Amino acid sequence: MKNINIIIGTSLSENRHFQDIITFFSNGNKLFWFDEGNSLSKNIDKNLCINNLSEVNDKEGIYIVLVSPDTKLGNVENKKLMRVYERNDSNYAVDDNAVVVDDYAQVGQLAKLDQYPGIRELILHFGSSKDHFSNMVVDRYKHALDLMQSSKRAVVFGAQRLGEFVAASLKASGIDVEAFVDNGKSKQGTTLMGAPVIALSELADKNIPIFIATTRFSKSIAEQLKNTGYKNYFPYPVMSILNDDLFPHEIPYIGIQDDLSKNIARHLGLFLSFMDDKSRKVHDGLIEYRMKYDASYADAVADEYERQYFDKELIGYSDDGVFVDLGGYDGDTVEKYIQFGDATYKKIYLFEPDQNILGRAKERLKGFSNIEYVPTGAYSKDGELRFSASGRTNGFFTDAGELVIPVRKLDTVVKEAPALIKMDIEGSEKDALIGATQALQKNKPKLAIAAYHFANDLWRLVDVIREINPSYRFYLRHYSETGLESVVYAV
Repeated sequence: MKNINIIIGTSLSENRHFQDIITFFSNGNKLFWFDEGNSLSKNIDKNLCINNLSEVNDKEGIYIVLVSPDTKLGNVENKKLMRVYERNDSNYAVDDNAVVVDDYAQVGQLAKLDQYPGIRELILHFGSSKDHFSNMVVDRYKHALDLMQSSKRAVVFGAQRLGEFVAASLKASGIDVEAFVDNGKSKQGTTLMGAPVIALSELADKNIPIFIATTRFSKSIAEQLKNTGYKNYFPYPVMSILNDDLFPHEIPYIGIQDDLSKNIARHLGLFLSFMDDKSRKVHDGLIEYRMKYDASYADAVADEYERQYFDKELIGYSDDGVFVDLGGYDGDTVEKYIQFGDATYKKIYLFEPDQNILGRAKERLKGFSNIEYVPTGAYSKDGELRFSASGRTNGFFTDAGELVIPVRKLDTVVKEAPALIKMDIEGSEKDALIGATQALQKNKPKLAIAAYHFANDLWRLVDVIREINPSYRFYLRHYSETGLESVVYAV
């Protein structure tokens, strides 16, 4: 079995931040020293000294390297090595396997890796391919998938839009959809696409393959099936791995395997950099969820949905507070902000480019004052962009988009100093952050940023914020039983 090993430069042997790491990795011969040319400390076992990292045998383990900034590692290409850098060391920009932390004090969390099974397992897969991570998921559901292919029959759980789409795709691939199962009593007893819609209790065959056609409630449905004796079920995203043409990826599954194969070091740096243990637990659960497509891991680290964007410990309210809601939709988030703060605020900006939805927001919030409704999207520039609506769960800006959306920078519109900025704008959070550069640098408002539209949003958005203002510190919270509704807080 592979080990996670640590290599520490000899010049750092007395660094107080590394003492717990040295103690932890000394157990089981997982600690090695890289000779940086200084006189060796009496605490260093000379038998564990390495002079040339190109000679490291990485067949049985993964190595995390902690050395002084001036140390050259030599030719370590294709070695399973991840080097830790402090953010003020610009050398990390040219290292694809850089583990970047704000300061070395954060590295002490490596001594607690056994408490985080998801992150630990991810590190052990360092160097693995995209296909490797895809196969990890498919293998978990192999029996049900093989049974569906051999029997050419299935049941679809979910008599709604995605269920219809799934049924059509299954039929196109030669699979007969014998029934739809749905918990909604108003749907039971009807037909959909020529198949009956029934309650789960009416499904007599406990062995028939069941396709869970939902993203948001896959954990609850899987639990329901398991508890009632059904064994051969699998969630929609598994089929996306097998055939993305017939079963296009849904948010939040876009690019998961690619991100895991290429960015393990980025995830490790993010994990180490979080400011509290709760954030690390959330990250750990989301990583396990992404590796296994088992929604129970995401659900286990989820907070109450109603508190999304307004964590009790991180978000405050004041009479002079200015709240900016980017992606304001129908005013639901603004309404929560007002309720949680007992209507304590100075002004609110609500950005929403869809005029019909913006009208609903105005109606919803008509009883409150000092709200400015901005009929545009938020972006890195002022102008217009084309937007493609997928018709399902995600849309995106593209030159070929069928909709023309007006966009503006936050810095152009908001003249006051924001106290809190919330963003949930269909994957354009990175660009909106760039459009808020002046506010982030000058005022350093608290940020609550949706970080689930793309797999790399978790670490990528943190990097964008740090680039704009390196004084921010980060927390992670999650608000659903699947990969949806993850929020990065920057304070």
